[in-house]
Amino acid sequence: MAAHDWYHRRVIFRYLRHVFVIPILVAAALAACKTPAGNYRNDAAHQQLLQSLRQCLVEVPSRGEKNQGFVSPCIRLDVSPLNGISRSRLIDALGPARFCTNSFDSSFPEKDDCPLDQNPQWSFYRLADAIVSGGGPELVCMANKTRSCVTVEWRRSQ
Repeated sequence: MAAHDWYHRRVIFRYLRHVFVIPILVAAALAACKTPAGNYRNDAAHQQLLQSLRQCLVEVPSRGEKNQGFVSPCIRLDVSPLNGISRSRLIDALGPARFCTNSFDSSFPEKDDCPLDQNPQWSFYRLADAIVSGGGPELVCMANKTRSCVTVEWRRSQ
């Protein structure tokens, strides 16, 4: 084997080593920078957010004057700190889910919680008239078939 061949093999080996090592290092760095599964902590700030949401739900009128709709001012609250909260803790704080949905169907909760394959949600609005169809802001626990809310977010129902 000539010295020239040996040099080329060594260079090629170094190159291949970098080709395989660099993607592994990049993947490790991305995994280290990945946001945690949830922001929720059982501290005073998170408890205050849950209490504010509960109070807003209580203030949604069940009845009202005809042609008077209502949308809670709480829909402006950032609920992302609740990401990662358990479904049961959210239900303890807000009361039973009002509705259950997934991409295929919807239903009403069984007891307090929704079936595991559906996401619990709470309505923060009231329509102007019972016969008027439409929707409004809903707080949705996107659980993705788990016992915790991967995300908690505002969505507008139709």
